[in-house]
Amino acid sequence: MLTGEYLILEGAIGLAVPLQKGQSMKVVEGQGAELHWLTKDQHGEKWFECKMNLIDFSIEKTNDEEKAVFVQSLIKSAAQLNSDFLSQWKKYKVTCDLEFDPAWGLGTSSTLITNLANWAELSPFELYFDTQEGSGYDVAAAMSDEPLLYQKNEDELSFETFEWNQELMDSMLVFYQGHKQSSQEEVQAWKSNRKWKQSDVDQASAISESLAECQLVDEAVKLLREQLKLMENILDRTAYDGKFSDFKGVIKPLGAWGGDFGVALHADVEYTRQYLRGKNVKTIFTLGELAVK
Repeated sequence: MLTGEYLILEGAIGLAVPLQKGQSMKVVEGQGAELHWLTKDQHGEKWFECKMNLIDFSIEKTNDEEKAVFVQSLIKSAAQLNSDFLSQWKKYKVTCDLEFDPAWGLGTSSTLITNLANWAELSPFELYFDTQEGSGYDVAAAMSDEPLLYQKNEDELSFETFEWNQELMDSMLVFYQGHKQSSQEEVQAWKSNRKWKQSDVDQASAISESLAECQLVDEAVKLLREQLKLMENILDRTAYDGKFSDFKGVIKPLGAWGGDFGVALHADVEYTRQYLRGKNVKTIFTLGELAVK
């Protein structure tokens, strides 16, 4: 997801790339009025577990209170949005299997919301906007199997898929920085420190549209530099505190500013890879490897 960090700008067009690795959900019904939720990591080991009473949605047992409250909020919202959901006296065993390290933040919440909405026979966007404060672009990516341009206006959503140049995606290195950033906290921080103008929204949209049509690495480097400068000016915050200022191409954050993943681009992929390794970055992929085929 390349331009999602500025989709908090109302009306801006952002570019997102759906990833191969996601999250599956299996629901088994039984007798009773309890929800047993189990999430396994990429190795099949228990990552999160909770038991919830479906009469009053109280959390009876969990190994992570914060995650349990998040799941509880989604379940409550889904039941309110669809009165038939969970209306029968049944026990449910929900098992979610992650295909990636949960510490990476590769859409853990958005894929969960999408899967749960499908179970509850709701639109994923309906459930998302009832419980979250972001733009919803990550849900759009979770629902798509192609790169897309996404836009959220005051009264409507729109997204258009496109085919992106494979050589360009193979030149982009996506790397994990070693810590997960809270998207919701970043969204709240941006909203409380609003400094952008309509011209910024227009510029952001133009960059996204140009990137979608881009065929050449050097052109993409210029566009990503422009995007990086735009966000630094709006946030009054230098990306990575200048850690990668000597890189000859462009390195920018993805998603929540300063956390999760970043993308690095230079015409020489091996130069980029060696540079990141020299900065003690150990988890590196090409965007082409990660993107949905």
